[in-house]
Amino acid sequence: MDNLNISFAPDKSAEDKGRINAVEDYLSLLTERIKFCLNGIDENIAQKSDGEEEKQLIYSTIADEVGQFTDTDRNCEVFNDYENNVASAYYSHAEGYMTTANAPYSHAEGSNTVASNLSCHAEGSGTTASGNCSHAENTGCIASGSNSHAEGYHTIARGEHSHASGSHTIAGLEVFALGRYNKKAEDVALVVGNGWGNESNEWRSDALTLDYSGNLKLAGNLTANSPGWDYLGAEIHGAARFGNNWTSDSTNILLAVGNGADSNNLRDALTLDSDGNLHISGKFTADGGVSYVLPSATADTLGGVMIGDNINVSDSGTISVNLSAYLKNSDIADWAKAESKPAYTAEEVGAAEKNHTHNMSDITDMPEWTKTENKPVYTASEVGAATAADITAAVNAIEIGGRNLLYDSTGNIKDGWSSNTVVNVGGGISGNSLAVSRTGYSGNARYFGLSKRHFLTDFNVGTSYTLSAWIKVRSDVGLDASGYVMARFRSADDKKLYALSLTVSSQTEKDKWLYYEKTWTINDSDIAKLECVALALDKNGMIEACNIKLEKGTKATDWSPAVEEDTERIASLEARVAALEAMAVSGGEV
Repeated sequence: MDNLNISFAPDKSAEDKGRINAVEDYLSLLTERIKFCLNGIDENIAQKSDGEEEKQLIYSTIADEVGQFTDTDRNCEVFNDYENNVASAYYSHAEGYMTTANAPYSHAEGSNTVASNLSCHAEGSGTTASGNCSHAENTGCIASGSNSHAEGYHTIARGEHSHASGSHTIAGLEVFALGRYNKKAEDVALVVGNGWGNESNEWRSDALTLDYSGNLKLAGNLTANSPGWDYLGAEIHGAARFGNNWTSDSTNILLAVGNGADSNNLRDALTLDSDGNLHISGKFTADGGVSYVLPSATADTLGGVMIGDNINVSDSGTISVNLSAYLKNSDIADWAKAESKPAYTAEEVGAAEKNHTHNMSDITDMPEWTKTENKPVYTASEVGAATAADITAAVNAIEIGGRNLLYDSTGNIKDGWSSNTVVNVGGGISGNSLAVSRTGYSGNARYFGLSKRHFLTDFNVGTSYTLSAWIKVRSDVGLDASGYVMARFRSADDKKLYALSLTVSSQTEKDKWLYYEKTWTINDSDIAKLECVALALDKNGMIEACNIKLEKGTKATDWSPAVEEDTERIASLEARVAALEAMAVSGGEV
């Protein structure tokens, strides 16, 4: 009998279901061959055998050699590290060392890998595939987005359909990230990171980004080497920017070369707009070093013009001609070449003498009224000047209230202002000042220091109020947005708001008291109350205010405290006097 080559190793390259079918077919074939082999030994035993014992023997051998099933349905399996590997879901597969495949159709291999979502695959060392149909490989990579792929060293593909590769890159929704330590992880199609990091710190930055609008941004230089004269070095469709801190990103400016110092000092060295207008802020040099400065054009004056090398038209209209190159020309008269030109008298050229007199009656084209002794008189309306009635009406239109309707309007009493308000003793123009300050805030909510004590009662349509104050922007706490001193008017149901605001910004001069005033006339019958007077900040910074005054009328007057404050002081003093008198009487001194 010929020797039979019997192998118990299944085809590991086949799919799970295919492997099971192949093993079943192989067992059937093997059973027939075993029966054939045993026929010569004991035909009776061989005829009685149904093959089940042989199948169990083969199953046992296969299980001992290539892995084991982990459930009763025999559809999930582990290999190699049977103690620590976990395959706990339908058709899941775990192999290698301390790997976990705990989702249907998942596959974990390598060392310390986890495949925890449907149809995902984790391989390498310390990788995690937790997104649906995701794939994580190499070292420490995480694929948490659906259909994502993370590879390289500690990369994260967290967005759907994302791909992260390289070192410590992060990819958001539909982002392809490569390189190292990228900063932009969302709203781009491609990002190349060029940051750095270690176990304790990291600094993320981008060398290149490409968004879905087709905008490509480079952090460094772009080199375009043409392979020959027949190729463009670089072809740009649309607007282009070079340099730093240019003034405009408008697509109407086709080309801009920025030379600004920083984001607060924008400037252009050169611009070319879509109408073909070229502007150069410095000198224009041409033809081997010939240079000149063109004066700036204004709304009323053209800029300077240079014609060739010899004719210059200044911005004031003066024409200067340099004839040095033409003095040898024989067509030019000798007197024109001379340094001292010939002089002619008025009589020689037929002109009047420099000093001469005429009788008015001799002048035929002079109007008759100029010859009369008494000149005509014109009214203000005839010459377009303001009339007495105009002046009276303008004066009558001015409403002057004078009475301050705010309580403790400069912080001298230290009463009525919210806890957010800081009172600086002696810091104001007429005593104390009020301040609000905030740092480290990145949200959008305003920060208020407010007072609700006031004496305003008239809210009729047509009534005017004027708010005035001295405001100082502090430099020690940078103001990064706007600051306000405001009076907030509201409707009875609080649904309508009008803020009479005095506004400062980050551009306002620092550490100097500046005066502001503004008038508002009530134009809505729903306005029914003054909610508060407040110092406010949009973001971060510090502002001070003093001598705040809200008064009726259209004209701001000098600051004075509310009359009620004096009344309270008088009442307080009278109470103290009465108390002292009572003490004196009780002591027997009076």
